[in-house]
Amino acid sequence: MPTLLVRYGEIGLKSNRVRKRFEDALVADIRRKHTRAEVQCIITSHRGRIFVDSDDWRRSCEMLSRTFGIVSFSPATKVDGGMEEIVGAVVPFAGPLVSDGAGFAIRARRSGSHPFTSQDVCEKAGAAVLSAYAHKRVKVRLDDPDVEISIEVRDRSAYLYSSVIPGPGGMPKGTQGRVLSIVSSDRGVAASWLLMKRGCTLVAASDDSRLCGMLREWDADLRTVAPSADPFADASAERCHAIVMDWGVEQFGRLSPPSGTLPVFYPLVGMVNDEVRVLAGRVSRSY
Repeated sequence: MPTLLVRYGEIGLKSNRVRKRFEDALVADIRRKHTRAEVQCIITSHRGRIFVDSDDWRRSCEMLSRTFGIVSFSPATKVDGGMEEIVGAVVPFAGPLVSDGAGFAIRARRSGSHPFTSQDVCEKAGAAVLSAYAHKRVKVRLDDPDVEISIEVRDRSAYLYSSVIPGPGGMPKGTQGRVLSIVSSDRGVAASWLLMKRGCTLVAASDDSRLCGMLREWDADLRTVAPSADPFADASAERCHAIVMDWGVEQFGRLSPPSGTLPVFYPLVGMVNDEVRVLAGRVSRSY
């Protein structure tokens, strides 16, 4: 089973104290998703990376691709972090990837103290692949390679991977305030998703199971309430700090915006209809 090497983005820009809190929230969300899916896993974190060892790594990939705060992740082969172990592992790792005449590149980076440089790793691992697959006429091609093998050496371990799977980015679930979102259309789903991406805990005011189902693919703990004529009362009852609406510029030209005791967010106001449709399609792609 590969280890899933998880990367985050904005979290790393925070102060040490806030960064630790946000990283803990991200780990908790990943663990919660696996618990609900009944997938056993071990999650560890170290120096800007999170590592997930799962009994079902393919299902884990599906869950990670819908976890806010994750920028990208890679299924990786974990080996001991010595040069000899890395060189010994890269040859069988590269075998299924390189075809006849393929150009390949080795990219290496290190975290921690080692008796070798990242360039040393690239050179020795690349030489081993060239020698082992000379019969396939493989060659080193650093610009636009057919195959790119990445090696991350982190203290006493090294991780080999060849693919980078994108995540949604943003901030981890629950790191920002609680908001009530009016979800009556696909536009409402798109507006809700943008606030969820910023780390908000969402309460969906909706009686449409299809729309709520789209959002539950991203937050299995999503709370829903029946919408009423007074969203401010609904928000207060749910202890929300703001209201989210799906209005665009055209609605402001013909309708009066609601007013009350809480701020109202309009995350779609700067987007044209085609952009909103693309976003709504992305949110619903797994539903």
